[in-house]
Amino acid sequence: MTSKQDTINGFFCPSRILIDSNPDLNTKKGKISKAKLIAESGFYDWLAPHYDRLQPVMDPSRYQAHSIILDVLNAIEPVPGRILDIGCGTGLLTCQILELFPDAHVTAIDGSIAMLEEARANLEDFTDRITLAKADFRDSWEDALDGDVDAVVHYTSLHHIPHDALREVYTRLFKVLKPGGWFLHGDITEERLPGPVQRIAENIRDFQRSSVVDDLADGKKLIQRLDQVKNANEKKGGLLELPALPEQQIAWLVEAGFEFATRVFQDWRLSLFLARKPE
Repeated sequence: MTSKQDTINGFFCPSRILIDSNPDLNTKKGKISKAKLIAESGFYDWLAPHYDRLQPVMDPSRYQAHSIILDVLNAIEPVPGRILDIGCGTGLLTCQILELFPDAHVTAIDGSIAMLEEARANLEDFTDRITLAKADFRDSWEDALDGDVDAVVHYTSLHHIPHDALREVYTRLFKVLKPGGWFLHGDITEERLPGPVQRIAENIRDFQRSSVVDDLADGKKLIQRLDQVKNANEKKGGLLELPALPEQQIAWLVEAGFEFATRVFQDWRLSLFLARKPE
């Protein structure tokens, strides 16, 4: 439960949810170390001020996928009034949701303080309808919620955590949803493409990346630095890339209790899933 003491201008006090507040959650290789969590957040702390500018390079499908998420939310009845956005980044999708639903309240969480600072600046027009919380997915992020939510949205963050932790997150998300609530889940998935199709996909990604670099101020230097910081964090044990197969995602969502889960959008490795909690 949040209170006046827990919020600072609409910003949920990060001391309430610590980065290592749940040390008992395990990965396949043992307990998650604090150093590893810092390595993961370190990359995103660096990326935060450049994140929106780099999205056309990092994720060309972002805007199309966001549009589909908003279309689905807009079709839900009754209109969702309380929404959880996990892995909110700089708050672009959060802002779009708040604009679409003028009476809604969104709780948005992210593991990077730098990302949340960017989000707070981007969401300054919505401080009365937004709660920002600093939390890793393995933390007690439920503490930021004032009761159950009507919908949960997520976009391209959960593929960084091990599969056993991902399945636990699905179960926890199921619990915070109201009966009849919806989960809109967009993430990187492992696609078993035939060799020729895989080469085509890689060529398309390379073309998309190169086509926007020249449009960025100091684009080539920025991309080089992005790769350096990412590689350095990967060597430190952070930034896991563990995408699951779409079939696995669907099976795990149903296993968590959702009455169905289906893929409603796909663009190479990006998939958007829709699941519902039974009434």
